[in-house]
Amino acid sequence: MTIHELSGAWGTARVAELGGCVLSWRPAGGEDVLFVSRTAELTPGTMWHGGIPVCAPWFGAGQGDWEVPHVHGLVARVPWHTQSVEQDDDGARLVMTLSSADVDGVPGAQRYPDDLAYVLEVDVTAAALTVALTVSSPSRDVGVDLAFHPYLAVDATRTTLTGLEGITFQDPLNGWAPSVEDEVFAFDGLVDRVYAAAPPLFVSDGARTRRLTNDGATSTVIWNPGEADAEVPADEAEDFVCVEFGNVRSRAVEIPAGGEHRLSLTIEV
Repeated sequence: MTIHELSGAWGTARVAELGGCVLSWRPAGGEDVLFVSRTAELTPGTMWHGGIPVCAPWFGAGQGDWEVPHVHGLVARVPWHTQSVEQDDDGARLVMTLSSADVDGVPGAQRYPDDLAYVLEVDVTAAALTVALTVSSPSRDVGVDLAFHPYLAVDATRTTLTGLEGITFQDPLNGWAPSVEDEVFAFDGLVDRVYAAAPPLFVSDGARTRRLTNDGATSTVIWNPGEADAEVPADEAEDFVCVEFGNVRSRAVEIPAGGEHRLSLTIEV
């Protein structure tokens, strides 16, 4: 399975065709901004636990009156098609595509239009990484969840998240009861929250600060498994936090026939 190795005076990055997943971004002279679990598998049908997985056309348990066959959709589980790779000492750009034919046979695909199409753009420099997903539906109206699921390499025991103060969130660990964030959030073990807005955010563990912005998102999701049985080994839970932008649950996107939606995430160091 192809993994693109990008490099220049700006630094290095790695992008896997499986799932269209950015696995690594290491700005010149710095450390990797992204975390990948030692148990991450390069196997079609599975989803990377690390980097920046792409979640579509559903997120988590999805929408509606059906039970999803697996969390976080279809596109993270199949190989994408590389259309172009450009790189020089200023930065790199990679474009990949995926069609409904590529996910045909993956459980859950039959619920979506057979001409749903995806374009993923990855742009990277020494200062910023941007990933953008465009989903188009030529012939049918369709509702989809979209999200980027970045695993940020930080010391979770010291990490705070600034920018969500005053925003309503729901917590599946508390029966989806709504509440309002009243202070700067500090990670402390298991957390899983969906916020009803997607403002610019700062993630800091004291030694590292990352600024996260987006275009096209209406939701923010924060997650860390703590010591709970989850997708990564318990001893790795302190090595990352997930701060995700997207359109999920009641804020899922309705794409009209002939329309599209573009979602982007930018991480700055």
